[in-house]
Formats: sequence, structure tokens, C-alpha cells
Amino acid sequence: MEGLLKVLTSKSKICLIGEGGVGKTSLLSLLQGREVLEKRVPTVGLEVEDSVLNGTNCSIWDLAGQERFKFMWQDFLRGAGLAVLVCDSTDKNLEKTKEIYDRFIRTIGTKIIAIANKQDLPGALSAKEVQKKLGGLKTYGMSAIRPELRQRMKEILEYETEMD
Repeated sequence: MEGLLKVLTSKSKICLIGEGGVGKTSLLSLLQGREVLEKRVPTVGLEVEDSVLNGTNCSIWDLAGQERFKFMWQDFLRGAGLAVLVCDSTDKNLEKTKEIYDRFIRTIGTKIIAIANKQDLPGALSAKEVQKKLGGLKTYGMSAIRPELRQRMKEILEYETEMD
């Protein structure tokens, strides 16, 4: 019984990290089954939501991407079981995404994957191209505005957290 109680009460932590405007909050909304708003409302500081992946409670931390909040990222990433580096699949954003990877994530000892979001936009780099430009970091393509991809987003996170 004690083991079951521990499974029900312990939470794993997943952090969504990336520049402002890449779709971290939209990905969280997609995962949670909420409508993704067309109007962009920047996250202030941090948003934390509970979810269930693989039958286990987890906390998903949506880290604000604006420059003024980046000083907090190192602390927010501490203790995460998975860091999800989100980019908007453009060359311009990938340069900044590589900087984030080098500056914050690579040093924390947490499992890291990337989401190449906004695959629905014309000229978006494929997930394969993004992965190559990120030095081989495992990358999944996604489009947060497409509700039919909710299950796919959930499966990605379940698969990646299961492999710990």
C-alpha cells in the first residue's frame, strides 16, 4: 500500500523552455485539452499545471521566455525529469534556441528533448532539420494549434518520461 501511495502522490517535473513566442503555453494548452488561443499572451515568470502521464501525476512547468525572466531558469530547471526545449522551426529562432541549450540545459544533468513547433507555417524547418541544427538533440515536430495532435503530444511526453 505504501508503494501505491508513493506513486499516487509523487510527481515528476517536466519543464518547457524556449524563447518567447515559440508556443510553450500553446503546447501546454494542447496537452491539457484546452483551446489554443490565437492571440498571444506572454507567460509572466512561470506557469505550473498538473497533468497525468503514464498514469502518474506530473507537474508541467511553462517557463516564460522573455529575456527578463531567464535569470530564473536555472532554479526552475532544478529537479526536472525532462526538459523540453521548444523552438518555432525557423532558422532565426534556432540560433537563440542553441544558445539556450548551451547556456542552461546542457549543464543541468536532466534528460532533454526538443519540440520543433509551428510545423504548420510555410517555410518551417522539418523536425529532422531542426534536430541536425541542434547537434543531434532528439527532436519531434509539432503544431500546437492543431487539436488532433493532442494525443501525439501526450505520447511524446509519456514515451520520453517512461525512458528515464
